[in-house]
Amino acid sequence: MSDKKRIDIDALIANEAVVAKALRKGAREAMKRHIAAGVPMVSWEDGKVIEISPEKLAVMLQKNDL
Repeated sequence: MSDKKRIDIDALIANEAVVAKALRKGAREAMKRHIAAGVPMVSWEDGKVIEISPEKLAVMLQKNDL
């Protein structure tokens, strides 16, 4: 058997704070990649697909507006 500690995935998913933190971190990382590549990020707003410019993404990151 492995000496690695087993992670209880069900318990992690049940913890809303852990899930929300992971989603915010993932969103920030994706935003940083889009900014670095100079390409817009696609999102969903009011039932429509929108593009968010790299410049607006940078402002959103500065404001921590996720």
